[in-house]
Amino acid sequence: MYEEYFSIAKPAIVVRGPENMSFIAILEAKLREYGCDVTVIGPDDAMPDWDTVQLISWVPEGGAQTKTLRWLSEQCPFIALMASQAAADRVAALNAGADDVLSTPIDLEECLARSAIAMHRRHATSAMRDTSGQLQIDNLWMQKDTHRVRVNEQPVKLTPLQFELLWLLAQHKDTTLSKPLLYRQVLKKTFAPDDRSLDMHLSRIRKKLADAGFPAERLQTAHGKGYCFI
Repeated sequence: MYEEYFSIAKPAIVVRGPENMSFIAILEAKLREYGCDVTVIGPDDAMPDWDTVQLISWVPEGGAQTKTLRWLSEQCPFIALMASQAAADRVAALNAGADDVLSTPIDLEECLARSAIAMHRRHATSAMRDTSGQLQIDNLWMQKDTHRVRVNEQPVKLTPLQFELLWLLAQHKDTTLSKPLLYRQVLKKTFAPDDRSLDMHLSRIRKKLADAGFPAERLQTAHGKGYCFI
């Protein structure tokens, strides 16, 4: 149950939306009731200068939507709330990196449950990471500090950027990571639909791994979403 998760984890959450929105006020009060560290900001306010676990944000309709989604994707993991019930708008939010999307009428209990599930999923993935700085997936071995990669006992030479991309995907095995997230984390820039640099790097990683005997198809493209290491 989400009540137990919030009460134990007490995550830091930023809730963003128009100040006069009654739902935002109710959501804030409920999260505080469970002990969450909640900060409410207006639609034009900057993010607080501290590590946020999740951002729950209202997304406007019309021309402002694209700009808002781009802004959200540069902040932290987020859940998008929107008045639009159009599938295209929900897909746009997911493509921008949203963990989840809720359309009006938004149910408070559903919003809390989906928020807890999204955070728990990310926490569970992080908990599985090897604290030794090494990753072993079948016959693929990686070492974070030295950027060493081996398939069986054969070294695979990757550029620093290629290593970071493969490492991030391997850390989140079986989870599709969005292009906006990968651009932000690996390429250190904002995602642009006509920019093919990430595809190029992934293609080269696939070839190098395949040449060493690791199946290239383990790095899958989820069309319209991102990439996944399976």
